[in-house]
Order: sequence, then structure tokens, then C-alpha cells
Amino acid sequence: MPTFQDPVVDGEEACHALRALAHATRTFADPAQTYEVVGDLLGGLRSLEQVLDQLAFAHTSSDAIARTDDGDHWAGVEEAHAAALALRRASTLVARAGLALDRASQHSGRIAWGSSAAAVPPVSESVAPRVNPNDSFQRPGYFAFQGSGAIVHRRNGMSL
Repeated sequence: MPTFQDPVVDGEEACHALRALAHATRTFADPAQTYEVVGDLLGGLRSLEQVLDQLAFAHTSSDAIARTDDGDHWAGVEEAHAAALALRRASTLVARAGLALDRASQHSGRIAWGSSAAAVPPVSESVAPRVNPNDSFQRPGYFAFQGSGAIVHRRNGMSL
């Protein structure tokens, strides 16, 4: 349970939650659930970006008390600012990952997953007609699979 007060405990819990998610996403019984997981990860990345920025600020705002293990103040300040710079870079990379994940979410939201009970019809001359046997398949029309009896579940938009 998050404390919202103790960053060490909440960081450890976030690590365990991501590890559990990595285990749980090895397989999906229903591929439509991938959309929800992508949305949750997007929210998590936005929070991670904020955490990284806050960690960077904590390193530079407390540099007056920074020291190395051997007590060198200026080397400690240098390390604090180097850590802050690396944390800001990580935040930028997480923001870029968030943009890519947002794009994935948009694409995933446009997928209408059919029932696994509905068999996918084989590609045939009636679905992908050829002008002659030497031509490549042409793309079937929009309504090519209409009437296949597939049950379709569709989600529009994003839920964050």
C-alpha cells in the first residue's frame, strides 16, 4: 500500500509492482486487456518523469551539505550536480518513451479484437482477388470479412 509520505518505501513498492507486472504480462488471455495495461503504464511513466525531476532538484537544492565519503565538500557538490544532470537526462528519455507509449495506446485503442472462437477465414481468391496468377495479392476491401460472425469488442479513446 503506498504511503504517499515515504519515498524509500514507495520506491520499493513501485519496483515490486513493476516486477509483478513483468511476470503477469508474459501472456494475455484476452488481448483487449493490453490497451488498459498500456494506459496504466503511460500514467506510470508520467509519474516516473515527475519523480526523476524531483530527485534532480533534491540533489541540487541540498548541495550545501553534499560531501564525498572522504569529506570533500566541492567534490560532493560536483557529484550532486552530475547526478542531477543524469536524472534530468533520464527524465527526458522517459518523456520520449511516454510519447512512444502514447502512440502505441492510440493504435491499440483502434483494434477491435475478435472472439477466439471465431475462426479467421483463409485467404482465398474471393478475399484477395488476383488479376492474373503472376500478380501479388491486392488488398481486400473494407467489408471483405463482413458476415463472418466474429464478435468484436472495440474501445475508443484512452483511459488514464
